[in-house]
Amino acid sequence: MQKRIFFTVLMVFFALTTMAEGLTYLSTADFKKKVCYYDLSSGQQPQWKYIGDKPCLIDFSTTWCGWCKKLHPILEQVAKQYEGKVYVYTLDAEKEPEVAALFGVRSYPTVVLCPMEGGPRIAQGYRELDYWQEAIKQILGVE
Repeated sequence: MQKRIFFTVLMVFFALTTMAEGLTYLSTADFKKKVCYYDLSSGQQPQWKYIGDKPCLIDFSTTWCGWCKKLHPILEQVAKQYEGKVYVYTLDAEKEPEVAALFGVRSYPTVVLCPMEGGPRIAQGYRELDYWQEAIKQILGVE
């Protein structure tokens, strides 16, 4: 019985670590520390000010979304290709609905591109690698 529990825990750990390769998972608290701090208790609309030290992409997805699962390996490639130049985050929109609501996310996958200056840009739906490479070049200004 103990062996079975150990192997189950090991398999879950392995699945989570390999699934997340190259992508950094964000919680609402992480978003406020790494991307944009906001306070909804004031009753005012939050103001956008990106606080990261490099541009970023934020993938809003869900565990049940087939297109999201298809997009994750591409975003992992993006994370590897632009390592040290662009942060690539992923966020479970159902677990972090407050952040998803800030961007009006209603369909998945939705990716928000955050340049160092100016407002965020939103891309909805599945896209191939070449799309993200061009978006990073054009929107984020990163070669």
